[in-house]
Amino acid sequence: MLGFPRASVSLVLTDDERIRILNRDFLEIDHPTDVLSFPFAEPGDLVDRGRDLFLGEIYISVETARAQARAARRPFPREVAHLVVHGLLHLIGHDHARPAERRKMRAAESRLLRELGPML
Repeated sequence: MLGFPRASVSLVLTDDERIRILNRDFLEIDHPTDVLSFPFAEPGDLVDRGRDLFLGEIYISVETARAQARAARRPFPREVAHLVVHGLLHLIGHDHARPAERRKMRAAESRLLRELGPML
């Protein structure tokens, strides 16, 4: 769906304490978050989309995901799927620091979640 048929990632489902430590150690933000992505591929590695490629690691706090799902009144599996998609998009170079980037990333998230819809 993302155009990297031979790419792989590592997905780690964890708790708030572990993701808080990662957030603190790598981003200097000392509180938990819902998802963190650690890219392993260099931007140049993403050019040949057909090659074997390890994109990186995605960490999701199950505690935060569950709380967000409850607050938004959406199913927990859908929330986790959204966080996985969000993390994957970061691994292939998307960001949301600026409004235009945020719009582009949200559009990609929505498209991918729609495509995944029957599986959720």
